[in-house]
Amino acid sequence: MDYQKHLKILNETLELYKITPENLREKRKSFEGFPKQINNRLVDAFSSFVPLDRAPVWMMRQAGRYLPEYREIKADMDFFATCQNPFIAAEITLQPTKQFDIDAAIIFSDILVLPKMMGMEITIEEKKGPVIANPLITPEDIQKLHPPNPEHLEHVYDALFLTRLALQGKCNLIGFCGAPWTVFAYMVEGGSSKLFSKVKKWLYLYTEGSQQVLELLAKESAKYLINQVKQGGAQVVQIFDSWAGQIPASDYIEFIIPSLRILFEDFKKECPDTPLIMFPKDQNDKKVIVEFLKLTLNEKPLVDGFQLDSNISDETLAKIIEANRTIQGNLEPGVLYGTPDIIKKRISQMIEKLQTTRKYIVNLAHGLTPDHEVEKVRLFVQESQQQSKLYKAKEILE
Repeated sequence: MDYQKHLKILNETLELYKITPENLREKRKSFEGFPKQINNRLVDAFSSFVPLDRAPVWMMRQAGRYLPEYREIKADMDFFATCQNPFIAAEITLQPTKQFDIDAAIIFSDILVLPKMMGMEITIEEKKGPVIANPLITPEDIQKLHPPNPEHLEHVYDALFLTRLALQGKCNLIGFCGAPWTVFAYMVEGGSSKLFSKVKKWLYLYTEGSQQVLELLAKESAKYLINQVKQGGAQVVQIFDSWAGQIPASDYIEFIIPSLRILFEDFKKECPDTPLIMFPKDQNDKKVIVEFLKLTLNEKPLVDGFQLDSNISDETLAKIIEANRTIQGNLEPGVLYGTPDIIKKRISQMIEKLQTTRKYIVNLAHGLTPDHEVEKVRLFVQESQQQSKLYKAKEILE
């Protein structure tokens, strides 16, 4: 398949910098100085001192199947093929930045790229999602795992590099990884799950083996994020713990946060000034957030911001704001199926509640889905910007 026919946004950048498939990696490794940052709203939302005209806006899964231009590419290539081709991954990352006036691009990839490079045989099946042919069944299976060959992740850094060049400083670039617990859950369950019984069996029966895998994933994830920043040019990173809410808060604190601490510390030792957002989806117990807030390195927070889901309690929210951390979220994506009036009303309510702190990023509570309509996504972006500006103006007048 001639993938180059799909490079409708990226081509201008390739021509400007004279980048080809043959010289891409060499160009990246010898490159000095990305384009000047014109729009730095996302990064500035982690500072207490930089004035903002409005809150930054972006959306989880903003590059994806609801966009017709994405579906056009997907018709020719399977999922991991798109992730592993840095030109296509960059093109897909850029698609929503052309559709909408957003303040961040998040690299098109998947949280299972890392375990795939560690020996897990993973495919993505239509309407089923990820399927792992060789899941971890007993602790003896841990020996199947190996640290990823650094060469096998270079395509992610290439895609980040191409995207950062193409953005020309017009918005910030986000890198990401899956949290150890969520990735481990996939590796044991063999794919998505409703009950998560297999990984819970591991956690409570094979506790030592579970900790071994979680720590391995934490260390490899930290290296992966560090390289996304240092080699690819990511300006912010986010850690997705999609299955955080599948175990009680007390067990999350006992079994999961220790591996996350390893990840955070290893990352911050190398990238102390790069903002890190944590998304412990559906794990809203105040005790969990307090544990995250306690984590520091050299008296600086390890977690700079929190992605909020739609069930965050006022008490937990207050704890995060009191600790002067950035909050991101949290409109229920289902609202975007609604009428324009209900979308505008819910956005207004969200802004009124969350923009009480200047360290706020507008987002959804989780990702966009294939059946979202482009024009309603556009309304979300435009209305969020307008409502945020109005809130800022009201603040100044008061």
